[in-house]
Amino acid sequence: MKIYITGHRNPDMDSVCAAYAYAALKNKIDEKNQYIPVMLGQANRNTRSVFASLSLPLPQFLHDVRPRVGEVQKQPVYSISSSDPLFILMDIFHRRKPTVIPVIDDGVYKGLLSADDINGFFLRENSGAIRQRYLLSEDNIERVIEGEFLKHGSGGDVRAPYMIGAMEYQVYLSRLERLPEKPVLIIGDRKKHLEAAIENQLPGIVLTGVTDPSKLEIDFSSFRGFVYVSFLDTAETLRLLRLSTPVSDIMHQDDSEMRIDGDMLFDDAKKKLQESDWRGFSVFSGDVWTGFVTRRCFLDKPRQKMILVDHNEAEQSVPGIEDAEIIEILDHHRLSPPRMKSPIYIVSEPLGSTCTIIYEQFRKWGVEIDPVVAKVLLSGLASDTVMLKSPTTTSYDVHVAKRLVEIGGVEDFGDFCRSIFSDGSSLSSQDPESVITSDMKSYNEKGIHFAIGQVEVTTLEELREIKDRYLDALEYVKLANALDWCMLLITDVIKENSVLLTTHSDKLRDLVYDRISDGVYSLPGVLSRKKQLLPEILRVLED
Repeated sequence: MKIYITGHRNPDMDSVCAAYAYAALKNKIDEKNQYIPVMLGQANRNTRSVFASLSLPLPQFLHDVRPRVGEVQKQPVYSISSSDPLFILMDIFHRRKPTVIPVIDDGVYKGLLSADDINGFFLRENSGAIRQRYLLSEDNIERVIEGEFLKHGSGGDVRAPYMIGAMEYQVYLSRLERLPEKPVLIIGDRKKHLEAAIENQLPGIVLTGVTDPSKLEIDFSSFRGFVYVSFLDTAETLRLLRLSTPVSDIMHQDDSEMRIDGDMLFDDAKKKLQESDWRGFSVFSGDVWTGFVTRRCFLDKPRQKMILVDHNEAEQSVPGIEDAEIIEILDHHRLSPPRMKSPIYIVSEPLGSTCTIIYEQFRKWGVEIDPVVAKVLLSGLASDTVMLKSPTTTSYDVHVAKRLVEIGGVEDFGDFCRSIFSDGSSLSSQDPESVITSDMKSYNEKGIHFAIGQVEVTTLEELREIKDRYLDALEYVKLANALDWCMLLITDVIKENSVLLTTHSDKLRDLVYDRISDGVYSLPGVLSRKKQLLPEILRVLED
């Protein structure tokens, strides 16, 4: 079973590194399941640089975990060819009782049939006074009716009504003349009737009650239709002759309404099937048939198993999390998880980094951390604690960092940290909107919907050059996300100072920070969004 491990939306380095490292641990201690690290957004430049330097693939992007049709589709246990007789189709339904049966010709999907299609075949025989016409296949006659061919016709399929030649000769001739088209004749050894059938070049003759075909006194050499001798009585022969009709005759000419995409949402497909007259739908991926679904497929909604790291609130997690099954949470933020039906494993500690918690899990399970995973954990820890300078940093974070430096063979922790932040240090060369949203967290407090993004740099010298572009981008992000207030905290990890860029708000005048210019504030000593900036924002909202 696939189990996804994910950090929050707008992933920062701590969430991506924690997901990657915890998946590495879980795959070692649980071989029954496959743990897959994922991201809910694009990784920032620093994170991409770290993974590239370690020659590691970034976790895959996960769009949402809402269940889809492809998760509940079935593969056929039984299938049938369009040229097979109805007799075989009905036998499968009678013995195996499937809901639907796919029609497949030489590996190519052709359609989906249910018992309703068989019922429709028999119901149409009572559709009016017009004699029913049947599609007749010479190959199927031999497969369904015990007997032998005296003569084959053209070999192709024939569509014609059936007629039993049991009446007196003159009545028989009169009936033949009145029929709008020539029938297939079911008859015993009646010489005059057969000669008239040959003269009229009927499409086919099925003889019944003939125990020794060699004693027939009829010359069929000039007859262009088929002649088949049934070893069964007339009534049974007629019944089976109808059931020799090829399956193709009851297939839908246009089955577009019965086709759905495997990526269709479970709930949408369930509703569509409930509102339709069909018993099932064919499932496609593009133009490729992948299986089918029936009403039974929608009795139980599948739930993707998830492990959340570096977050626990549904609003920060993957879309569709309410339909998923959360089995673990490992986080260092305040707890406000979704409601769950059963107890789960939760690790919540007031540490500076989720990667510190993941390090503890390796120790708990007695699994050795390899040098590469150690560098991944160290990168996440150093990033989230701003090189261990953030006020969120604990003494245990410092201890774990020292151990990871040893395990990873890192020669100089300072150089290692500077290499982490250096790739994203130049804001002038980056897209402002991407920088703002790459690590942006949203909040709802006192009726105000606001968001704070954060980016770490190694210098603030280019602030004058870039501020106007970034302020414009903040306004755009604010409108695009229906926010009341949008901010970006730019943190100089070397000098341990920050600058706050912000859209307009009536609350700005209440901030304790010094105003540099419109929308720009100086935050000396501020490194943590969670522990330093957010409390001040909440204070002014409360006031």
